[in-house]
Parts: sequence; structure tokens; C-alpha cells
Amino acid sequence: TPSHIIGPAIHKSREDVSELFQQKLGVPYIAEPERLAAVARQRLRAQFLQAGMGISGVNFAVAETGTVVVVENEGNARLTTSLPPVHVAVMGMEKVIPTLADLAVFLQILARSATGQKMSSYVSLLTGPRREEEPDGPEELHLVILDNGRTRIFREPELRESLYCLRCGACLNVCPVYQKVGGHAYGWVYSGPIGAVITPQLVGLHRGAALPYASSLCAACREVCPVKIDIPHLLLNLRSRIVATEQAGPVTEGGGGPSGGERILMALWAFCMRHPKLYERLLALGALLQRPFLHEGKLETLPFPFSSWTRTRDLPPLASEPFRQWWRKRAQRLHRKEG
Repeated sequence: TPSHIIGPAIHKSREDVSELFQQKLGVPYIAEPERLAAVARQRLRAQFLQAGMGISGVNFAVAETGTVVVVENEGNARLTTSLPPVHVAVMGMEKVIPTLADLAVFLQILARSATGQKMSSYVSLLTGPRREEEPDGPEELHLVILDNGRTRIFREPELRESLYCLRCGACLNVCPVYQKVGGHAYGWVYSGPIGAVITPQLVGLHRGAALPYASSLCAACREVCPVKIDIPHLLLNLRSRIVATEQAGPVTEGGGGPSGGERILMALWAFCMRHPKLYERLLALGALLQRPFLHEGKLETLPFPFSSWTRTRDLPPLASEPFRQWWRKRAQRLHRKEG
């Protein structure tokens, strides 16, 4: 799953990319981003030239002219849509807009909300396959329009506005929950506040029931949304539906309520919190046991049962000196100075 709607690999550092290139491409370790980009360009260009089919997404589709629009900053999508002899464009049915005049407005909104640009670097308007007088483009263009539950969402007046989403990612950038857990924790294509709204509707409440609760309801997402989707209201609506479903019968897969194991862990946590000395001893023990798993100041991989957490996000390590201990030492130092 992507880490971010706009930057799917934003969680990767240049060191991570270099190690990946070493493993997959057999090139030596490279630290400079410019050289990494050059290697990627060299290897990918050959793949583009040899491909028999290119598959792309679609940002907008203009009903007036039958044009599909692909927006990007890298240029890879343009190569995908122009070099192979067959282009398959896949889009959700909510991407259709009426006219080219409307497109001009949406392009500005998308770029400014997504990356702060006046316009994206590459905007490809594709209206059918290559014509005889055109030097490039596919010989065939196939458009796949996905429903995948979208008509069901459209029939729901209280949830319909979630289909307005442009996938700009602005709500992710301001969401305190997303900033802490990252995109992979949402477990599907769409992450962040809008993912917590859309995913349960597309995959079903029985699978995505935990996602509407992944929000503090601070409403920062609503403030930055360029199309004014009331995401907090939608999240509350989904929560009420989940509760109603659970009252009718148990939600068996990914339900909104805690699992049995989670209940046990929370009970143990509550017990430890009620006994400060035990809590401090366990913290000290945890600080020792975590040492084999520390990597660059983070806990990236932990054994079961904590592996479920580190599979999608890193954990901050336990402090070598707990706050309570530090506070007591500070108080003792101040007392000695005053004495």
C-alpha cells in the first residue's frame, strides 16, 4: 500500500532507496539523489521502450470531449501512456467532470492543494489512440471505469460527498493521526482522513470498521479540503453505522471494538498504571530488552505479538531514563543546592 496518496514512497530515505537498488539492480551503494535518479531513469527507460502495454490511472475524465487527464510531476505516467502500443486507463466513475472549462479549475485546485504548485509539471490530455498525423501515442486506448461500490455511496445522501475527493492529499498533511502512524497503518490504498472515510465504504464496514475511529475529530482536514468535504461529519456517521451493526450482531473481521487480546493487554496496562513501582520496573526492563531491536534510534522490527505494529510503522524506543526518575533526580539536585 502507498504511504501517501501523492508520494507513495515518501517514507523511504535515500539510503533505503540505495539499498533497494543494490538488492534489485545490482548497482553499488549511491548516496547522491541525482545519481540515484539517473540510475532509475536509465533502467526504467529501457522497460518503457520494451513494454507492450501501459496501465495508468486517471485524475479526471471530461465528458464534453471524451478526454482522460493524467496529472503528475515525474513524467513516468506520460511515458506509460505514450510509448507502449496499448494504453489501458483505469478510473473511478466519480472522476468524470462536465467540460474542459471545468477541467481548468480542477487542475489548479489539485496542484495547489497537493504540492503547492500553480500547475503540475506534466498534464496529459488523452482523447483516443494516436492519429495518423501524430508522432507518438498508443495504437489502442482502453478505458476501464470502476464502480466498486461507488454507486452505492452515491445513493447515500449522507455519505455522497466523499466522492468529491480529488486525491490531493491535503487532509493527510494536516492530520495528527496520520502524522503519527503513517499511511501503511491504514492497510489499504487510501490513507489519512479521507481513507478512513472511503475505505470502509468500498471494502465494507465489516473489514474497515476500525478506520473511522482513527481520528481525533480535530477538523483540520475539513479546513484544508479544497472541495469542502466535511470529513469529521462523515466519520461520525460511519461510527454510528458501525455501532448499529455491532448491536445487530458482532463485526467479525476488523470490527470497531477491541479484540480479546487487546482487551487483555489493556487490562494489564491498567493494572501496571495503578502500581507505579511495578510500572517503573517494567519500563526499566523494557529499556534493556529493546536494545537488540534498536536501529538508528527506532524500533523497526519486534517479535510477536508486537510484530503486527512494527509491520506498518516504527516505534519510538523506551527512554533509557524514565521521566519520573529524571524528575526525582532533578528535585534532589535542587534540594541539595537550596540546602
